[in-house]
Amino acid sequence: MQEQERRERIEELARQIWEAEGRPDGQGVRHWLMAERLLQAELQAAAGKEGGQ
Repeated sequence: MQEQERRERIEELARQIWEAEGRPDGQGVRHWLMAERLLQAELQAAAGKEGGQ
C-alpha cells in the first residue's frame, strides 16, 4: 500500500470512528491511533487471505 493510500484509509477510518462516537471534540489523536491499528489489522487479514489461496 502506498503512503498516500495508507493516509487516506486512516483518515477515512478515523472519520468513521469519530462519527460513530457522536463526533466528540478533542479526540482526533485517539481516533487516528485507533484507525492506524484498524488498518494494520485489515492489512494483516488481507495478507492472511492471500497466503491461504
